[in-house]
Amino acid sequence: MASLVGLSSSIHHTPSLDTFSISNRRITSFTAAASCLPLPFTDKAQFNALVVAGRPLLSFKHSFVPRAVATPNSVLSEQAFKGLSLHQDQDGQDVYEAAASSNHDDELDISKLGLPQRLVDSLLQRGITHLFPIQRAVFVPALQGRDIIARAKTGTGKTLAFGIPIIKRLTHDAPQQTSPRRMSGRLPRVLVLAPTRELAKQVEKEIKESAPYLNTVCVYGGVSYNTQRNALSRGVDVVVGTPGRIIDLIESSDLKLGEVEYLVLDEADQMLAVGFEEDVEEILENLPSKRQSMLFSATMPSWVKKLARKYLDNPLNIDLVGDQDEKLAEGIKLYAISTTSTAKRTILSDLITVYAKGGKTIVFTQTKRDADDVSIALTNSIASEALHGDISQHQRERTLNGFRQGKFTVLVATDVASRGLDIPNVELVIHYELPNDAETFVHRSGRTGRAGKEGSAILMFTNSQRRTVRSLERDVGCKFEFISAPAIEEVLESSAEQIVATLNGVHPHSIEFFTPTAQRLIEEEGINALAAALAHLSGFSRPPSSRSLISHEQGLVTLQLTRDSSYSRGFLSARSVTGFLSDVYPVAADEVGKVYLIADERVCVQKISVHFPLKHCFDALN
Repeated sequence: MASLVGLSSSIHHTPSLDTFSISNRRITSFTAAASCLPLPFTDKAQFNALVVAGRPLLSFKHSFVPRAVATPNSVLSEQAFKGLSLHQDQDGQDVYEAAASSNHDDELDISKLGLPQRLVDSLLQRGITHLFPIQRAVFVPALQGRDIIARAKTGTGKTLAFGIPIIKRLTHDAPQQTSPRRMSGRLPRVLVLAPTRELAKQVEKEIKESAPYLNTVCVYGGVSYNTQRNALSRGVDVVVGTPGRIIDLIESSDLKLGEVEYLVLDEADQMLAVGFEEDVEEILENLPSKRQSMLFSATMPSWVKKLARKYLDNPLNIDLVGDQDEKLAEGIKLYAISTTSTAKRTILSDLITVYAKGGKTIVFTQTKRDADDVSIALTNSIASEALHGDISQHQRERTLNGFRQGKFTVLVATDVASRGLDIPNVELVIHYELPNDAETFVHRSGRTGRAGKEGSAILMFTNSQRRTVRSLERDVGCKFEFISAPAIEEVLESSAEQIVATLNGVHPHSIEFFTPTAQRLIEEEGINALAAALAHLSGFSRPPSSRSLISHEQGLVTLQLTRDSSYSRGFLSARSVTGFLSDVYPVAADEVGKVYLIADERVCVQKISVHFPLKHCFDALN
């Protein structure tokens, strides 16, 4: 005998989730070490005294000349920099072993680093009290004047890694009684190259907020040339820009680089991805040979290695990524969900509601058309806007500013348009379409979980893309938690919680206007009045439609067919399911969709249309 029951909850475990996962690979951990000459100081007090004094480390008899630096939470990879023909120290010894044993002992308090007080005050106002790992690793060698190649996970504070030591030196070099803005028409001493206008603007913002007394100018294409030219003519300390516009300004003689002392290439590997390699090399040819150069890159393609060999002087390698496959910042929780093309948009809205918790979400698509279509579809329930290459620069900046300020909570973006985005407090990233490669996946996911905060990333894939998902796990060195679509109950509960959270922002004077009406409704309807208000504000004035637990399609309901333990005639099959339904209720048999057999040989899950009277079906079974 068999029975048919309706599944009212979508707490559904996909059969044999092992089919989606790959076996755990053993990754041998090891302790990173660095070679160096003997240090002239052995304890932290001596180090702090040195930094506060502001003296260059090279003034000591024994110079600190490491070829790699280990910091807490870092793994070194000399293999990543093969072919650079860098300096090799023969009489090296392990360094920073004590630091590697603790994640806290080596954290440097910014107030104890001998930084200018106004820089310290600016950082403290922004909630920055200690250096992050990449900042700790770069700080001392940058003050030494060393050329640096640094690899670090995305969202780990790379801008301040080069920004703090450069700002410190610029400020100390200026006369104490005057501002660095002292000289109109002065030439820049710092040049920062970034692959995208968004990243350039983010770097400019970081430097301006940290050192508002420096004159920082950001230049990039798509905006008024004259405005940028006039800003440069008034005198500048730091120029941040994209290579294309930098070249234009050099050729028009509006930007002269003869006094540049510090060069920074941020996200150097992405310069190659967006076709700036020739522009970058031309710019470097125009710089003084006597300068300090710092190159930051998540990966080391051959062009970046060539650049380092040609334009950097005996660079120090700082690698906080190493040979680890895992390149995502800590604190990013990874999920994956199998879906169909027809159910994607419905699931997307529910995923945002449940997993973003009312915070910011970035949805990544492959094409401009998808970005527009998805944004329009979401707007019916969630405020969202699209970002892609066909959007004007003016609209682009309006969109990004609106997203940062919380005017809408969902940004739907293409990969190219999102390069260099650094938006704080992004709770969730959703890969609406699979990324083309592991690096793109890492870059997308890295928009959340930045600067030590937690975040979530959800990968949406179809049944035919399971192999690609396994490849991502292998290439990135990550592990997805496979989930099913949120249950209706979860969506409703999350929606209600988010609405309740927004009520705290209602001004007391506004509440007074609605108090009489609220009092009357409570007297007439009781708790139902508040429940109705929450339902309406959540966008659920009407009950949500049912959906399949198998494919998540709307208008379908999932039923479970369970064979009685006393029934011993073979295994259940799709034919036996439809045969059973034909016997008890022929209309249901005609509406059966997909039939899944799960691990329990007595249970079968199927989806059928809700257009036939299910109640009669159950009555017939009874």
